[in-house]
Amino acid sequence: MLQAWMSYGYIVLLAIGVLAYVLWRRGGAILAVASIVVGLPLWFAWEYARPTWTTGLVTGTEVRRSDPDARGNTSDIQYIYMRNRSDRGLELINEDSWWWLKRNSDRVFNDAKTVEARKTEATLMWNGWRSTLFSFYPNVIAIGATGSWPLWSVRTILFYGLSVVLWLGYFYGFIRLHRWSASSDGKTSE
Repeated sequence: MLQAWMSYGYIVLLAIGVLAYVLWRRGGAILAVASIVVGLPLWFAWEYARPTWTTGLVTGTEVRRSDPDARGNTSDIQYIYMRNRSDRGLELINEDSWWWLKRNSDRVFNDAKTVEARKTEATLMWNGWRSTLFSFYPNVIAIGATGSWPLWSVRTILFYGLSVVLWLGYFYGFIRLHRWSASSDGKTSE
């Protein structure tokens, strides 16, 4: 359970809170509120897009027809069910993703069916959240052999590399704004 609380996402969220606290204590109440107003939605979007991987057994695959939309169009939705090593069940959806440049949903689904038939462990990389209220499912990005596979994929390295640039830019920007506002306050008293 400690591993979940030491997630990168919680560390970034804690850093946003610490930044807001430091800005508030140093007299930048407006900047502190702005850092929260900008940081929280940015964090939610980043946390939603952040890749996660789980190793376990694929226990089932299913294709369901969607409900008709306003024009009467339907589509087939692919679901992958798995049990991770701690015996927790995961329901995942498999669809193409422009965000992850994923155009190979059928290959991923075929790999999941193969892993299910062989009853071997696999590592699935996915993003998104599960919401029973809104019927949201996380999306499978890729599937591979058990081990360190997704950690070194190009997608993961690119995502975390851009994340470092994003978060350093966020923190640098607010620290720079604070220093600029502090220096402009000193010039107005002349």
